[in-house]
Amino acid sequence: MFLWNMSMETGIETVDQGRKRVLAAMADFFQGMDDPALNQQILAARTGAIFNAMKTAFAAENAYLAEREAPDQEKHQANHAALSAAFIDLCRKLIPKIKNHKQAQQVCLEIYQLVDDAIFHHITKEVGNYRDLVRAQIKKAG
Repeated sequence: MFLWNMSMETGIETVDQGRKRVLAAMADFFQGMDDPALNQQILAARTGAIFNAMKTAFAAENAYLAEREAPDQEKHQANHAALSAAFIDLCRKLIPKIKNHKQAQQVCLEIYQLVDDAIFHHITKEVGNYRDLVRAQIKKAG
């Protein structure tokens, strides 16, 4: 489901590496949804991995944008902060309530919806903007 492919490449090594890590963590989370041992601790670890990857990826993106004084940089950073906050809030709200496997699966589905609808969409939607920045830098240098 969350597999990296060439259509997601921005042409910016640090940005692409961060995004690959986010997608890998999301894929691990997705694959674990059917784990018969799924419980509160496993789910917390997998969502923690997604959050850590997001934090690193978003920091790399923010640094890249800041170095280039990119347009809409503040809006972009605010979007990253909102995505991170929504993810954290949902995990903090749902994961502590897990008492059994069935509840863990239900929580997984709710978190998956946010991951798929918001985070994955954010990553794929921005590719064109980053490619435009790279082209502008090349034109500027040339």
